[in-house]
Amino acid sequence: MKKTMSLIILVLTVLSACSQNLTPTYSNVDYVGNGNTKQMLDLYIPSGITAPTALIIHIHGGAFMMGSKGTGEQPSFVTFFNNGYICADINYRLSGDTLWPAQIQDCKAAVRFLKVHAAQYHIDTCKIGVIGESAGGNLVAMLGTTGGVAELEGLHLGSIHASSRVQAVVDLFGPVNFLTMDAEALALGFVINTNSASSPESQLMGAPVQTIPDLVTKANPTTYISADDAAFFISAGSVDQNIPYTQGQNLCAAMVPVIGSPSAGFELMAGQGHGGAFWHNTAQDAKYLAFFNTYLDGHCGTAGKIDERYIHQYLTIFPNPCEQQFTVQLPQDKVFDLHIMDITGRIILTKNSVSGNQTFNGSSYDTGIYLVQATGEKIILTGKFMKQ
Repeated sequence: MKKTMSLIILVLTVLSACSQNLTPTYSNVDYVGNGNTKQMLDLYIPSGITAPTALIIHIHGGAFMMGSKGTGEQPSFVTFFNNGYICADINYRLSGDTLWPAQIQDCKAAVRFLKVHAAQYHIDTCKIGVIGESAGGNLVAMLGTTGGVAELEGLHLGSIHASSRVQAVVDLFGPVNFLTMDAEALALGFVINTNSASSPESQLMGAPVQTIPDLVTKANPTTYISADDAAFFISAGSVDQNIPYTQGQNLCAAMVPVIGSPSAGFELMAGQGHGGAFWHNTAQDAKYLAFFNTYLDGHCGTAGKIDERYIHQYLTIFPNPCEQQFTVQLPQDKVFDLHIMDITGRIILTKNSVSGNQTFNGSSYDTGIYLVQATGEKIILTGKFMKQ
């Protein structure tokens, strides 16, 4: 309870301290298309922009159970906006609305929406950065390491013909490994109760975290680290009494051997706690800006990174709608991992390392709409089909 109350106080402090210094160019944009205010975003576009421009997306904190867009990142947004960046601030469903992985699926749906509408909003899809605090830090870190993870993509939400990959992540004191948070806190000399059923993390996951370790591992960005991940800048306070700073430190240590240094960096801010005005003061904002300037360089097709130009071409599925047998048409000259998902995003069939036409028995599928994703080297194909 002490931890939850501290987080509530933090959120209320941020809400009262951060004035609305920017007016959205577009407000309450529905990135899923179902009218849910928890799945909307605000977009800030500097005047005069006509060419594809880098985008920075903010994901708010609040223990996964509170908070909203438009209230927690305005100081940094002013810095980014004044330096020519398009900025987006998103809502996502909270733990009181639905359980994980809905939160990361919402964030991915927002990224996909912005890419699909890149021409309208003048967004460069190879220059997308994300920044988030606390719970938002976990979600931006998940975005940074799960670009090709079909299970978390949530293709049942909104646009499907784009990727959710981002190129740069600023993770401010976000939780990483819910299973070790209590032990890490004790090692640093304080007590938290992540393992209790009432903790924000347990409420997010739907059960005390230690009773569902396999599921909790899937909410840990470290689980998905690979060479095509985004660049990371992680920052935490040495006296944070809510999230042990070793969470971010350990995430960085796991990333460095895979993506290299300085592509993954961690800074420990002496004497700083969990949140507060410090994290968006002039000096800190300058660090975030310098990081984004460096890593939003537009070269997401180099050095092993996925190239947006080859992402999410359309799959041919025939016959569509189908009753019995149906075929997914893949290129002959490339190898793919193919996933068929139901409309909720649950994977119901996987075929690894396949190419060419793949035929399936439609009689084993219930009536409804299904999603297909085929992921290969620097290419992702997506499509939908209906079973009658």
